[in-house]
Amino acid sequence: MLFNPKNLIKTEGSFVFSGEVKAEAHGCFRREIFREFWNGFTYRCSTLHVTETDGYVFRIGEAEEQPTDGYAYSICIQESGICIRADNENNLILGFMTLIDRIEAIDTADGSTSLSVGCCRITESPAIGTRMAHFCVFPETELWELHRFIRFCGALRYSQVIVEFWGMYRYDCMKELAWPHAYTKEELQPIFREANDMGLEIVPMFNHWGHAAASRVMHGKHVVLDQNPALETYFCENGWCWDIRKPKVRELLRKIRRELLELCGTGSYFHIGCDEAYGFDLNTDDGMDAVCDFIGEIADEMAEVNRRILVWGDMFLYRHPHYNSRNGYAANAPSPRSEAYMLERLNRKVIIADWQYDANEAPVETSLVFKKAGLDCVICPWDRSHAKLRSCLTTAKEQNLAGLIHTTWHTLSAGTPYVAMAAVGCFEDHPGLSHTGTAALLRKVYFVDGDWQKAGWAKQEIGIIT
Repeated sequence: MLFNPKNLIKTEGSFVFSGEVKAEAHGCFRREIFREFWNGFTYRCSTLHVTETDGYVFRIGEAEEQPTDGYAYSICIQESGICIRADNENNLILGFMTLIDRIEAIDTADGSTSLSVGCCRITESPAIGTRMAHFCVFPETELWELHRFIRFCGALRYSQVIVEFWGMYRYDCMKELAWPHAYTKEELQPIFREANDMGLEIVPMFNHWGHAAASRVMHGKHVVLDQNPALETYFCENGWCWDIRKPKVRELLRKIRRELLELCGTGSYFHIGCDEAYGFDLNTDDGMDAVCDFIGEIADEMAEVNRRILVWGDMFLYRHPHYNSRNGYAANAPSPRSEAYMLERLNRKVIIADWQYDANEAPVETSLVFKKAGLDCVICPWDRSHAKLRSCLTTAKEQNLAGLIHTTWHTLSAGTPYVAMAAVGCFEDHPGLSHTGTAALLRKVYFVDGDWQKAGWAKQEIGIIT
């Protein structure tokens, strides 16, 4: 089991079952993804048949209906049955994911496999309400990898998955924004619809300032200019940043946002990136005003469709000498004055995504800078170490930040267990790192049927940089 709810009271006995299981439940559980999850989490030894009933409930057999008492959900498991209660669909799904995580395979007298869930009572709410994971669709990323990651995040009880296409979505507004083998709307939307079925919001992301190459800076590729050099005028010198002062660039970015909104469906957020804008002059009021006005316009536009924008925070931070020397911070503002000026000018509809990958100790001071400035802030760890992830989790909870984004970038071939650790840490106090638990969960959410390259979280066993 990956999940260890704090409010768990074990009682005697187990609920034992096999084969077809009949449940009375909220209509959401008639969706195919929940039948597939039930089959996967029961080691392909049981199927789920749901009869729709009123209320936010999932019931098998006869079990007491435990009140939620203000928590997100309650679970009561007795020898005679199981009952999950919640006050809305998403919380009921959280309870379901907690339940299926507890299912164990057991031997029977005749040598076959049966299934068991230990009797207990659980009430639980997340300690961090907004729980996002960030996934990059690189040119090397296969579609099944995106599909599996989203299923993985659903089972881990994330609330959103941010999907960033690195030249891998075919836009109508400019064909050079995609490599020739990029994915289409028709290929992606079924995966995103399944995410919504699990209660996951897909958050669209497109980098609106730095990273305009849609490629990693260390390898020198550029999705647009390596296909059409005449489009150089959309970018600042050397092509790394969008030339955000130009009307044609703003119009293109507006069209991109519209297309991504159509692709990703309803939701509350849009991530516009804006990190590592190397070479853009932030030493003058003119330069800082250009950036803040640009971001403010997008924030106002997204507010009209009831969305808030997420913006990486590094360009608005200065590395102050008084910071904890054990913590390394990503801070690219050129001076204390530029930090203060931009923090004052930024639109308050903006949510700052504070990516700090080398903070060994809580509190992560940069997040406190944004909070003190009156900006909502989500903290963003990566798979660097136990200590660095826990410092971010602790800061998010103790400082009551707006949420957490666990970033994955190019390191999922080694870092997938950290995705699980971050998710568990949004509910529990001191999560551990479990490679075996992560592997078991992946097998349940996305059965590979013997395909060696799809098994686990790396396509090969040797030659991988970890």
